[in-house]
Amino acid sequence: MLVPTCHPLCQNIETLNISSVSEVVNTPIVPVKFLRLKYLSISLEGNGAFSPDYDYFSLVSLLDACPVLETFNLVVSQDRMKHNSVLGDPSSRLRQMPEYQHDNIKNVKITGFCSAKSMVELACHILENATSLECLTLDTICVAFSFDRHIHKIGECQAIGRHMIREARKALLAVKRYIVGIVPSTVKLNVLEPCKLCHTLAA
Repeated sequence: MLVPTCHPLCQNIETLNISSVSEVVNTPIVPVKFLRLKYLSISLEGNGAFSPDYDYFSLVSLLDACPVLETFNLVVSQDRMKHNSVLGDPSSRLRQMPEYQHDNIKNVKITGFCSAKSMVELACHILENATSLECLTLDTICVAFSFDRHIHKIGECQAIGRHMIREARKALLAVKRYIVGIVPSTVKLNVLEPCKLCHTLAA
């Protein structure tokens, strides 16, 4: 992932949008601090399936380089998930980085949230170390546009593949198993499910 750190002016930006296609290299430790960055949006797009070599948890180092960051959006667009699922080995322990504290992050949204172990670790890290967090939104579906998934007619949602629907269901189970129990009382957790009318596995 290309992180703009070489130019001195980059350290003064307040809003940053990063896009990457078929990312395979983990996010590196950022050598500088973005001292004024308040809004960070990262869009990762896979060619069918996002590379299982990419570690979502490595994004923690980028968050650490943004000491006044308030809003963090992560969008992961893929047709299927090839990462190791956190549900595959219930006895496996999640990684932690308590040395990384994020004192100003208030709002976080992960679109395309899946059961990948490293993504669950990222969400848990944010809940446990973003001391000012107010809202965490986990959207298990990533589409170009979305209607209200509770109030509309069948067929109005954008079509998605069966693999994505199955993975969304796994993601919901991962949320219940690993995330719900560690949400602080001061944080609102929003979990967006697949549309019960349009996103079904029925033939």
